Amino acid sequence: MTGISYALPVIIAGSLMVAVAKIIGLAIGESNLDAFANSSGLENWLYLTQDIGFKIIGLMNYVLGAYVAYSIAGKKGLSAGFAAGLIASLTGSGFLGAVVGGLLAGYSAEWVSRKIRITGSAASSVPLIILPFITVGLQVLVMLLLLGDVLSWLNTALMTWVKEMTEDGTSTLVLAAVLGGMICFDLGGPVNKAAWGTANVLFLSGVYLPAILVNVAIIIPPLGYAAARFLRPNNYSQTLKEAGNGSVIMGILGISEGAIPFTLRNPARLIPLNVLAGVLGTVTVALLKAYPVMPPLGGLYGGFTVGNSWAYFIGAFVGAAVIAFGANMLVNFNEDESPAKPGENKATEEIEIKFD
Repeated sequence: MTGISYALPVIIAGSLMVAVAKIIGLAIGESNLDAFANSSGLENWLYLTQDIGFKIIGLMNYVLGAYVAYSIAGKKGLSAGFAAGLIASLTGSGFLGAVVGGLLAGYSAEWVSRKIRITGSAASSVPLIILPFITVGLQVLVMLLLLGDVLSWLNTALMTWVKEMTEDGTSTLVLAAVLGGMICFDLGGPVNKAAWGTANVLFLSGVYLPAILVNVAIIIPPLGYAAARFLRPNNYSQTLKEAGNGSVIMGILGISEGAIPFTLRNPARLIPLNVLAGVLGTVTVALLKAYPVMPPLGGLYGGFTVGNSWAYFIGAFVGAAVIAFGANMLVNFNEDESPAKPGENKATEEIEIKFD
C-alpha cells in the first residue's frame, strides 16, 4: 500500500500533462500530437508536453519498487527498490516485477542490516557499500536472471487477458461490476486500493478502460452523499451537513474518502448500498460504451478526457442517485446527535485551502 500511495502522485502528474496537451491539441484540430514532433512553437510544445507526461507515467515502476522496499526496510531498501523498478521496466515484468522486486529489496536490506555488523572505523561500510552491493546484486541475480522472463510472461498474459475482457461486451460488464464494487466497498482502504492499483497497472501498459471505470466509481460515493444531504437536509445532523458540503468538492476532485463520515453512521446498511451504487454506475458506463481517447483523468472533470463523455457522466449520475435516495431511506443521520444547549455554538469543520 505504501508503494501505491507514493506512485499515485506520479501517475496523476503525468496524466495531467498528457491530458492538457491532448485537450489543447483537439481544440486546434489535431488528435495525434506525434504529428507535431518536428514542428515549432505551440505545436512542438504540445508534443513535448505529451512526451514528458508519458515518461513521468513510466516512472511508476521505479517509484513502486522503491517504496514497497521502503515500507519494509526504510531508507536501507531504497537503492535495491529502485533497481527492482528499473529491472521491471527493462524486462517487461511491469507491476508484478516491481512489487516482487520491491519485496525482495526490502526484506534483503532488513536481513543484511541485522545480520552483518562491523565495528570500529569501518562500520560505515555496511550501509554504504556492503548492504547496497548485496541487495542490488540479489536484484540482478533473482529478478533479472532467474525470474525476469517468467514475470514478463505472466505480466504479458495478464495484460492480454484484460485487453480481451475490454473487447468482449459481457466480460467488460463483469470487469466493470468487480472494479466498481471494490472501489466503493471500503472507500480508500485495502480493497479500494487493490482495485485502483490494478487499474493503474493496466493504465501503465496502455489499457485505459479499467482506469475509466475506477475513476467513475471513485466519485460516486461522495457525490451521492452530498446529493442525499441536499435532498433531505432535515435527515442530517449539523456535522454531517457540513461534511456534505465538503463531499461536493471531494466528489468533483475524485476523493472517495468524502463518503466515510456518512458510511460510518451505519456501515451494515450503507456499505452494501455503496457497493450497489458503484456496480450500477460503472456497469452503466460500460453499457453506454465509454472509451479512451487519451490517458483518462480522475474526478468528475475526467469525463472530458473520455470518448462518449455523456456515458461517463450518466454512469456517475446513476451511481450517485442510488446513494442519494437509498441512504435517506435506510438511515436516519440525526441519530445520536445530542441537542445543543442554549447559547452554545456547535463546532463545525471547515475545509481550508492555503497557498504559501
